[in-house]
Amino acid sequence: MASTVWGLSMPAIALALLIIVAGGVVRGFGGFGGSMVWVAGLVVLLPPTAVIPTVFILEVVSSAAMLPQVWRQVHWQSLRWLFAGTLIGMPVGMWLLTQLSGDLVRILLGLSIVAAAVAMAVVPDRASLPGPGSTTATGVVSGLLNGGFALGGPPVILMYFSASSHVVAGRASLVVFFLGIDAFGVAGSAAGGLLTTPVLAQTALFIPLCLAGAAAGKWMFARTTADRVRQRVLWLLGVLGIAVLVQVALR
Repeated sequence: MASTVWGLSMPAIALALLIIVAGGVVRGFGGFGGSMVWVAGLVVLLPPTAVIPTVFILEVVSSAAMLPQVWRQVHWQSLRWLFAGTLIGMPVGMWLLTQLSGDLVRILLGLSIVAAAVAMAVVPDRASLPGPGSTTATGVVSGLLNGGFALGGPPVILMYFSASSHVVAGRASLVVFFLGIDAFGVAGSAAGGLLTTPVLAQTALFIPLCLAGAAAGKWMFARTTADRVRQRVLWLLGVLGIAVLVQVALR
C-alpha cells in the first residue's frame, strides 16, 4: 500500500480526488460527515497514519470556511460540555491510533458508524438536547473516536440530529465543534510526527477540492427541510459504516 497519494497509480489518484469532493459535499450539507467519507474511502488506498492527519486539516479548513455563515445559530451551552468531555477522551484515542493495527482500526471505525446509525434509527425524535452530564459523556466518546480514527462525529451527530427542532442549531454547533477538536487533532498529529512533508503535500492537493464540494453541499442544505436532513444523515451513517466493514472483509 502506498504511504501517501503520491505513490498511487493515476486511476487511484482520481478515485482519491473524487472521495475528497464527495466528502466536501457531505460536510457542507450537514456541517459534519466529511471525515466519515474521507476516512472510509481513503483508508482503502492509504494507511490510517497518512489519512487521519490529512483529514484533521481538511476538517479545520472546512469548518473555518463555514464559520461566518453559522456563527449566530450555534448552541453554545451544549458545546461547552462537549469540549470538556472531548479533552478527556481525545488523548487516549490518539494513543490508541499508534498501538492498534490498521485493520483493527478499520473494524472499530465501521462498527462505531453503524452503531450511531442504529441508535439514530431507534431513538425517538427528542424535543430538546440532553443535559450537562450526558453531553459531557458524549464528548468523551467523541474524543476517543476522533483521536483514534479522526471520526468524532457519530456520537455528537446522534445527539444533535435526534432532535429535529434543533437541526439548524445542531449543524452550526457541529461546525464549531469540529473546528475545535480537529485543530487539537492537527496539533497532536504534529507532535506525534505524523505531519510529514508528503502528507502535507497531499493535503494541499485536496484542500481546493474539499472547499468546492463544501460549497455545493451548503447550496443543497439551504433547499432541504429538517426532517429530510435527519433522514439523510441516518442513511449516510449506515452506508458508510457498512462500506468500511465490507472493505475489511474483502482485504
